[in-house]
Amino acid sequence: MKIIPPYANVREMLQLLVRRFGLLQKDGAQCCGVSVVQSHIIYELNKHPNSTLNELSELLSVDTSTLSRQVQQLVEMEYVSRTPSPNDRRYVLLALTGKGNEQYTEIEKTMEDYLLDILGHVPEDKKAQVIESLQILSDAMSASPHCCTPPL
Repeated sequence: MKIIPPYANVREMLQLLVRRFGLLQKDGAQCCGVSVVQSHIIYELNKHPNSTLNELSELLSVDTSTLSRQVQQLVEMEYVSRTPSPNDRRYVLLALTGKGNEQYTEIEKTMEDYLLDILGHVPEDKKAQVIESLQILSDAMSASPHCCTPPL
């Protein structure tokens, strides 16, 4: 008889959640004309305008070389602007353009519709519990020194 470690079910649930949500993000982002990584960049630049590449790299837990290529594509698509930092000209500040803000709104609407659909399948008396549990899990992951750090 195979002994299953107590965390195995949690790991499987997390893998399924990531897969299911990731697949939807991919579909949602593709319908909006950007990749999943690019949709995350747009999301974070909406929350944190005028971020440097290093700041964005930390927020997204993505190495700067990968991020730089994705940002360059968004610049070429006219969704992101690069402006020299007034404090230190060695750094460039990244921000959404008007077109980038429109793209953010489109992606946000797609994700909102999807999340409302998902929550529509959760019993009404359990919705707050699901949201609270996701927040607790997210906080625990953030507190772990082994989670959410960009690869070296």
